[in-house]
Amino acid sequence: MISAAGKTRPNQKLPKMMDSWKRKLTRFLFSMEPDNWLAVLRFGLGLVVLLYTLSLRSDWNYLFAGTDGGMNGRALSEALLSSQSPLVPRLGWLVTLGSAVGLSEREVLFLSWWFLLCAAAGLLAGFLSRSSAIIAWFLHLCVAKSGGLVAYGIDNFMTIGLFYLMWSPLPDRWSLDWRRGGKAHARAGRRSDPERSVLRRDASS
Repeated sequence: MISAAGKTRPNQKLPKMMDSWKRKLTRFLFSMEPDNWLAVLRFGLGLVVLLYTLSLRSDWNYLFAGTDGGMNGRALSEALLSSQSPLVPRLGWLVTLGSAVGLSEREVLFLSWWFLLCAAAGLLAGFLSRSSAIIAWFLHLCVAKSGGLVAYGIDNFMTIGLFYLMWSPLPDRWSLDWRRGGKAHARAGRRSDPERSVLRRDASS
């Protein structure tokens, strides 16, 4: 009898141990964390993109135009890019799309500059944060790849940072999107089902 009772003790402890590890894992994966880092990332990248866009305003057409009024560096950069990876976005795609609807190359470049500027302002203010991050990432990637001959290492870091921001849990609580309410507040007020179950267990125990 004693030996049989001794054998059943580990079986009784095992569910408790599994439940304890499950609680710890759930708290680790679904814990509520402050989103200050996200606000810093959004604002910092918005500021960098804004300064980047304003610094290139006077030379935008000269650097990225084709044979009409530019240094024709875009054609060489995009030719080299096509030989390496034809699926990487570039300004030539936008110029081709613009010509299909009757826009000139200069007009497409002008619109791309303004869209990049508006995306930077949207990131700074936190207005349409995810859309601004996607537009900023795509346009900056096009600019960086089409101007590869004059690009710097910071362009790669900006592209990587905007890519991570694009997939981040936007909006943060310091953005205009958050202040406007709606889904952001509803999502912040909700807890995931695993976390709710953990809280119920803690309250009942």
